[in-house]
Amino acid sequence: MKASAFLFLSSLLLACNFEESQNEVVDKESVEENTNITYYLTGSTSDIETNSSLGLLLAGGATDQKIWFDWMVSKSDGGDFVVLRTDDRDGYNDDTFIEGANSILTIVVDSKEKANSNFVREKIRAAEALFIAGGDQTEYYNLWKNTEVESAIGYLFNDKKVPIGGTSAGLAVLGGIAYIPQNLGVKSSEALENPYHTNMETLKTDFISIPSLQNIITDSHFSERNRLGRTISFMARCIQDGIIANYEVIKAIAVDEHTAVAIEENGDAAVFGNSEYQDYAYFLTANSSPNRCEANTPLHWTDGITAYSVRGKDNYTKSFNIFNWQPLTNEVTSEQVNVNNGIISNDIQHPE
Repeated sequence: MKASAFLFLSSLLLACNFEESQNEVVDKESVEENTNITYYLTGSTSDIETNSSLGLLLAGGATDQKIWFDWMVSKSDGGDFVVLRTDDRDGYNDDTFIEGANSILTIVVDSKEKANSNFVREKIRAAEALFIAGGDQTEYYNLWKNTEVESAIGYLFNDKKVPIGGTSAGLAVLGGIAYIPQNLGVKSSEALENPYHTNMETLKTDFISIPSLQNIITDSHFSERNRLGRTISFMARCIQDGIIANYEVIKAIAVDEHTAVAIEENGDAAVFGNSEYQDYAYFLTANSSPNRCEANTPLHWTDGITAYSVRGKDNYTKSFNIFNWQPLTNEVTSEQVNVNNGIISNDIQHPE
């Protein structure tokens, strides 16, 4: 790893403390906001502008794969790569892994005050690629909602047209319908037995706005954590509660741990994978409204969903389009999944 770090210091600062890690760590005091911001920089201190192009990277939440970031760096045209997180870690500051970027900047945004700082705003808006690390999506929502972080992400996607990605919790908050649990994350068994279980709260549509993912729920660690039942229950709740206009528009993209879905500006999606794992991405669409979706009663949905499954591959091809919700190759598998009084009819997951 080339591990070089640079300090962004105001001339008004009198002192700063350093902590040794893979890169130098700085607790930077912003005089204007009186806020300490921890960040890590690898690569150039000079901001550049490139011919970036729009894209979305939805990663499943296990070990990151270089192929994901090669795609994002290519879409960024070798620009500045920014990583957002709330925990104090610098694992992405490896220019042999995120290779070819002008710089890699990880910013720890762990308070509302920091999320509204000029430093954070300017660094996000200067990015040619943005990645949201794994963590806690409820924390992301509580700390970043209605802040400069949220508006800057919207600027990157809607105006500057750069690739944006996320893994695990970072994937969850990119969905047009984001699961933001107020308690513990719900289990599939709990959701199917009672679609209004306490841990089903809350589905949010008012966070990071990515037009391409409108009306789409995103879920990670899918097969490995047996999340089919809860994702279907999320879809049922969106229909029952009127979160979406009608059942025909509710969709879900669910991703196994060793896969990532890379979506082009025209909606064409490829599923990246690792040949050592039999992991998939799943594209779910509702066939009807649920027969029964009530509190303290098992979910019943006799004409539930159609699930398109795509195995992740090293030698990936574009295999699905999320705008018309149709396969692009004959390698895509289509299966029906119903729920009979809380019991899944066809478990399509691959937990190996």
